[in-house]
Amino acid sequence: MKCSFCGHEFDENEAVPACSGCLMSKNCKLVKCPNCGYEMPKEPKWLKAIKDLLSKFHERNHR
Repeated sequence: MKCSFCGHEFDENEAVPACSGCLMSKNCKLVKCPNCGYEMPKEPKWLKAIKDLLSKFHERNHR
């Protein structure tokens, strides 16, 4: 993921849960940037899959 506030790129597993103290925490779709703490929606699975494919394609063609 890339933080839309500070531009820091991070893996979704590195993100801090945004609603740890909130009543909606079980259904929350927000994550916090580990760099600046900005809350943003999780990246959709389809977008992550496309990024992964493009990354693999780019790596293969630039060896």
